[in-house]
Amino acid sequence: MTIQSSFHKVTPFLIAALLATTANLVQAAPDNDARYIIQFKPGKAASGKALAISAGAKIARDLKNHQAMAAYLPQNALNALQRNPNIEFIETDPKRYPSATQYEPNATYGISMVQADQVTEVTSGPEKMVCIIDSGIDLSHPEFATQGTITGTSDSGTGDWFTDENSHGTHVAGTIAALANGEGVYGVNRAGALNVHIIKVFDANGWAYSSDLVAALDACENAGADVISMSLGGSFKSRTEDRAFAAAASRGVLPIAAAGNDGNTRKSYPASYDSVVSVAAIDANKVVADFSQKNSQVELAAPGVSVLSSVPVGTGTETLVQVGGVDYEAFAMEGSAQTTGSGPLVDCGTAETVCAAAASVCLIQRGNISFADKVLNCQNGGGVAAIIYNNVAGSFSGTLGDVVTTIPSVSVSDTDGAQMQPGAAASVSVGAGNYAFFDGTSMATPHVSGVAALIWNNAPGCSAAEVRAAMDQTAEDLGAAGRDDAYGFGLVQAQSALALLNGNFCGGGGSNQCTLGQPGDACSTGSDCCSNSCKGKPGAKTCR
Repeated sequence: MTIQSSFHKVTPFLIAALLATTANLVQAAPDNDARYIIQFKPGKAASGKALAISAGAKIARDLKNHQAMAAYLPQNALNALQRNPNIEFIETDPKRYPSATQYEPNATYGISMVQADQVTEVTSGPEKMVCIIDSGIDLSHPEFATQGTITGTSDSGTGDWFTDENSHGTHVAGTIAALANGEGVYGVNRAGALNVHIIKVFDANGWAYSSDLVAALDACENAGADVISMSLGGSFKSRTEDRAFAAAASRGVLPIAAAGNDGNTRKSYPASYDSVVSVAAIDANKVVADFSQKNSQVELAAPGVSVLSSVPVGTGTETLVQVGGVDYEAFAMEGSAQTTGSGPLVDCGTAETVCAAAASVCLIQRGNISFADKVLNCQNGGGVAAIIYNNVAGSFSGTLGDVVTTIPSVSVSDTDGAQMQPGAAASVSVGAGNYAFFDGTSMATPHVSGVAALIWNNAPGCSAAEVRAAMDQTAEDLGAAGRDDAYGFGLVQAQSALALLNGNFCGGGGSNQCTLGQPGDACSTGSDCCSNSCKGKPGAKTCR
């Protein structure tokens, strides 16, 4: 059985839970006014807000933890407020989008590639919490039935955190924490012990403002998050957002975000803030994806091409192809009818004309005409299903476009197509499913977020900075030697990072574990580390 997405394009992720105290301040968005973040000077937030409202500002988001607010401002109000002594600065409130693209079929490979299957999960005692800022989660999915503690915060603007109108958030959550329950997939943290908190910032339209992300960050911290996973981003930075993530990192939170899918060297935010780990996408051959952004802020790489994970129940597609008693990996044509067809296999060549295939399954070679025309030429000849095999090496995905057909149609690889013998009994089934393949730095990000939680739970005495440093120092070097703009430090490696944490960084129990020192004490080059957070590390001259 093959599981895949029924979507050609993936939409964003979402999460809910924004400050109840703000609800009575938020006003309807004006039709034409632009949205800005207003940063007040220390101690001037209350008076500044009053002045802004009197000048015509319509409040969209109260960022009281940051002495700021997001508001819609007509031009005259903007001009007036820029001269107000209570205000430090006013900046455009940039938009943030999910970082996923269309899927391409491939094998599932990510969990083993990041060494998650080499690390035993901690299932007793207090667990670290991963906060996923995305499009929500389909909590009814069987992959989350008994997974640790899954909580969330709902918001009137984006809806209930436990629903997902565009699949992205559920897919991300599956990579982090889908159960090893014998169904579909399992995540980096698969034993059902991880604490997960969901913040839904994307509604069905698929984007949010930077100020929404700052408020979501606050909600994550209020929930007790240790790792914040953000498969999202935008091209424009925000000083308010930058400050918020820097402050969260200084409090011991580890933020991780997608490097972006534009396939260029442009920086994406929040990934490109110094306080945030920026994650690039690689494929099953450990080659950077052509869509993955490459810049000086890229820090780690992880699987982000053809990643199979959970989607809201019934929104994926499952295929089953059997010929001569052998099951084959196949991918439904986008737009295929969801039904089953069985009969003897008939070779239709490239099916450029109607194929005489009464009550039979058509075997068709790719090439020359559209997939839709091939399927119609099978259907019009009496065929009950169509199998289209590749004319070059490997698997592929295809679409029927706007053409409506009544028979199931799938694609298979060139080698599988060559093995199928005309005359053999064949069966093709396409139906609704609960899993899908997605591409994107959105898919790479939860691999790193999941690894961070996995190793941190095994080394709970470590700090966020030490977990980050361990992942960087033990990453599998890819591309140019050393850190580079495509792969960062390389492919994140869970087992290697945990071994370093346990051995040298944080006193996790290895032979070179840390010993507690006081600030100013001398550090040896052997096993001594300094302070409870081990910031000194072996080789440092003095404890810090």
